[in-house]
Amino acid sequence: MLIDLAKFDELSAQDCLPPCRGKGEAMRRKVAQIGLDLDEAGRRLIEDLLEAAANAEQQIAQQRARIRYLEDLSITDELTGVLNRRGFKLELERALARAERRGETGVLLLGDLNHFKAINDSLGHLAGDSVLRAVAYELRRNTRRSDHVARIGGDEFAVLMTDAHREEAKVRSSRLANQVNGLKVPWKDGPIPVSAAFGLEAYDADSDLEDLIGAADRALYGAKEPCLLKAV
Repeated sequence: MLIDLAKFDELSAQDCLPPCRGKGEAMRRKVAQIGLDLDEAGRRLIEDLLEAAANAEQQIAQQRARIRYLEDLSITDELTGVLNRRGFKLELERALARAERRGETGVLLLGDLNHFKAINDSLGHLAGDSVLRAVAYELRRNTRRSDHVARIGGDEFAVLMTDAHREEAKVRSSRLANQVNGLKVPWKDGPIPVSAAFGLEAYDADSDLEDLIGAADRALYGAKEPCLLKAV
């Protein structure tokens, strides 16, 4: 049995149009188009090869999906669904690299919840978890798709506003702060009011990652309530 393998070199776009699924099915169509004159053994061989190719393709797709899932898991906060500290640092590094290459500017916003320990102590950790999820949702709901929201600590959040000017970001940050501080999280013993402080720092092509975080952190704690500053 002789098969001209050159006829299988490239599968055309037409070969992979719906309802064609995957290269295995496209190869079946190609076999039909070419009209190979095969005996029974040849047809079985072709069918076995196509089935093996389809199975391999499915396994590769499953492995890729699993890798993507694990990668997402490694940079996502399990409780809130926003980025975790590791994921946020990666996005911040990318943003600063773009700033250096293209002159892009942006703003780092850090937030910290007031009296969060009191919520956990008086109402329990499930109540505290509800507050954290509500804050993360509010931040994500009120930021652009190009921005990045993260929970970087127990009750600490961060927002990276990319490709934004300082004055524009200050207005957006003030709006975000008001929205978070206006939250009342439903709970069985009554709604839980949310209180938070925020600090921001702009970045540009000359910004250093550690210096940027340090400056935003100082701005944050300068905005904290005096009674909490004493306890730090």
